[in-house]
This record gives sequence, C-alpha cells and structure tokens, in this order.
Amino acid sequence: MRRVMDSFVAAGARRVVRGWRMAGLCVLMGMAVVVLGACKPNKERREIEWMPDMYRNQAVKPQEENDFFKSGSGMLNPPAHTVPVGFTRYPYRITEGAKAGEELVNPLPRTREVLEIGRKYYNIHCIVCHGPVGSGDGLATLAKREVGMPVPPQLYSEKIRTTWKDGQIYHTITMGQGQMPPYASRIEPIHRWAIVHYVRALGEAGAPTADDLKVAEEKGLKAKDEDAKNSTLIPGGRRDFQAIYRLPKDTK
Repeated sequence: MRRVMDSFVAAGARRVVRGWRMAGLCVLMGMAVVVLGACKPNKERREIEWMPDMYRNQAVKPQEENDFFKSGSGMLNPPAHTVPVGFTRYPYRITEGAKAGEELVNPLPRTREVLEIGRKYYNIHCIVCHGPVGSGDGLATLAKREVGMPVPPQLYSEKIRTTWKDGQIYHTITMGQGQMPPYASRIEPIHRWAIVHYVRALGEAGAPTADDLKVAEEKGLKAKDEDAKNSTLIPGGRRDFQAIYRLPKDTK
C-alpha cells in the first residue's frame, strides 16, 4: 500500500514540475515576442543577427599585413594564367590593328535595328570627341583645341573608308589609339560591332559615291511621289504649297 501511495505522490510531483516548466517556457516565449516586436531598425546600433551566414568573416583589408602568408602581405597576385569567370581574353596587342582587321569579322548583319543600336552607343561614348557626323568636331575637342587638344581623324576619310576593315575599327575601339582611351571595359563587344556598322554608315554619308547619290535621288523621288499620293491637304493628292500658303500682297 505504501508503494502505491509513493507512486501517486511521485506522479503528482512530476505533473507539477511539468506545469511549472511549461509556464516558464510560455513566459519566456511571451517576453521574446514582446522584445522582438518592440525592435525597430536603427542604423546607429547593431541589430541581432540570427543567421549571419558568414557575413562577418575576417576579411583582409588592402595593404594590410598578414602573417598567414609567406610574403607577410595580405595583397596577393592571382596565380599565373588566372582567368575570371565569363572573361574572354582579347588576343591582339594595341599595335596589331592591321592583324585584327584581317582576322576579325563583324558578326552582326547590317540592319536598321543594328544601326540604331550603333547610333545609340556612338552618341553615348564617341560623339563627345568625333562629333555627330564623325568630322572630329565634338564638344571635348572644340573646348580643348586652343590648349593643344588633337583633332580626331574624320571617320569618313578615304583611309578609314577604303583601307581600314571592320576588324581594325573594332580593334581601335577596344584598345584605343593615341589620345583615345580603350573602351573594352565600357562597351560590350556586341555593341562595339554595332558601332562599327554605324561608323561605316557615317563614312558613306560623309563621302557618297555617284552611285550612292543616284540611289538616294531615286529613293527621294519615290518618297516624294508616295507622299503626294497619300496627301490629304488637297483633293486628288497633289501638294500645291504655293496655292495653300500663298502670302497676301504687300499693301502700302
């Protein structure tokens, strides 16, 4: 009988202990909710980071000494022949423009869309020195010409139009030449090729041949006829601007 009584007492004691534990746990959870709910972002103090995910690792600052390495410096050169992910090495030196012209071929077709892209990036990066039509009269060269700023060559010169191939123009944009800096880090390769097409278009517009003028004249006459047919200003489709905009005679 005594053993039965002892077991009942022990079971009751365990239930009491469990109850106190659950109550304490509930109190702690309630306090945590209140504390976390009262927290507001404050840039002046360090917030609690539950999952830092190695954000606070021990990084080596530039030019900082570090005894872990044999050289004692934290600035190490990458291993030989290291290539960044997604990087393609340009195979030509700055003096190998003619070689690049012989070996590189423009991968883009010459379409209206490509020319528009080339015009966009030409106006962003090139127009400041080469000017809007490639004559070398950009704002930068005009402003510094009195202090010795060299004038860029005309992009419609005979040398660039007839001697330079697309690959050499692409090479010059990539590596730079003379006072012109390299644009490899500023313009994507595909956009550089689009600029090459646009430079070719500027060259043809700046120094048109007799055949170019003939084609342009034929297209202009055709456009004029189409414009006259589609005109709604006068019945029959003819644009008699002299009759429409006839000025009154001067009266004294």
